[in-house]
Amino acid sequence: MKNINFKNSYYIFIILASVILFGGLWKYYPIYGSYLFQDWTYIYDYRICLNYPDKADDSIKGLCPVILEYNFVYPDIWIKLGEIGNRTLFKYLILIFVIFYLFFCLNILKKYNFFIKFLFILSPVSILLIQRGNNDLIIFFLIFLFYLILNNNKNLLISFIPLNLAIIGKVFPIVLVPIYFVLNKYIKLKLIFYPILLSSLLISIYFTNILSLLGDYNKAGVLLAFNSTTLFKIFNFITEYNLNYNIFSIFILLFLILFSTVFKYELPKFEERQELSFLIGSAIIVGSFFLNEGFVYRLIFLIFNVSYFLSLKDKINKNLYYYFIIILFLSLWIEYFTYFFELILGINFVELKLNPEINLKNALYGFSIIFKNMIYWLLNFNLIFISTKIFLKNLQFKRL
Repeated sequence: MKNINFKNSYYIFIILASVILFGGLWKYYPIYGSYLFQDWTYIYDYRICLNYPDKADDSIKGLCPVILEYNFVYPDIWIKLGEIGNRTLFKYLILIFVIFYLFFCLNILKKYNFFIKFLFILSPVSILLIQRGNNDLIIFFLIFLFYLILNNNKNLLISFIPLNLAIIGKVFPIVLVPIYFVLNKYIKLKLIFYPILLSSLLISIYFTNILSLLGDYNKAGVLLAFNSTTLFKIFNFITEYNLNYNIFSIFILLFLILFSTVFKYELPKFEERQELSFLIGSAIIVGSFFLNEGFVYRLIFLIFNVSYFLSLKDKINKNLYYYFIIILFLSLWIEYFTYFFELILGINFVELKLNPEINLKNALYGFSIIFKNMIYWLLNFNLIFISTKIFLKNLQFKRL
């Protein structure tokens, strides 16, 4: 298909996204949403229900006991943002970041054909993110600014601003800190740079109220889950064994990094900006998969990896290239696999959670979940292997 220029692509995807969101087509996606921008309005509703229940809209007054049943799942800074305007105004503020998200994604994909843009931007994980209005949209905005500043390489101190704001907002961007070691050769006055970096990180971590979040954050179960523990939870359920899946996952992560380090394979040479982008995407995806029990919308950060993977064409073995590309895009769409099994088998997930039993129908559904998660494991292995090679190749320390 002939490539469409950036401006026309932007208009097309703005229209497509609008039709999906406001035309109700998101209901045909495997995102299990109740209403538009529910993750975003949760921030406003929680604040109102907690502090001003008498001022709550009639539509949510009855939901306040449900909303307040669990502690707030985000850092407290988001409650402050809930003070902006009324509920309707607050609800649609997130559209600003939806527009930015589409703009940034299309900017990264501008040299690729319409089909590639479609596969990413209209994928289930992407529609899930914008339909829920999840605050990862704002984190994505900040991390993209972080990438632009690092790519410029002129004043890396400025990159502390979006990075620390992102950490305060959701903690997980802290996994990006090691990237500064790759850029060490561009850092001037290292004796000043690294103490400032450390100090800013400590301040940011303080404002995340991370200790209270450790027990309160919203852990994914099986539906829409993106984490390394899912398969181990299934193992525990089937065998009735109490495997400590969190520690086991970390050991596997360390093993995969070690394996990638010692396994000899020379990657093709690419521009530094492509490798930097790949490291950013990999750090977030792998960190989220192994160190957090989160949701599949985190996969939107694969946008930072797409260019590198597609550039491998004609530079590595053809079969290996197609393997990388298939796993990359299959990860974005694999949620449909489980969703179709759910529809065909007539699975009632709520009932299944309340009355779990092993039978043929549940076994087939379980197979679909296992297969989906195996794709996620393959994706993470690919990211770990390539990013480890890139990181070690660029890791240069000069005398301070």
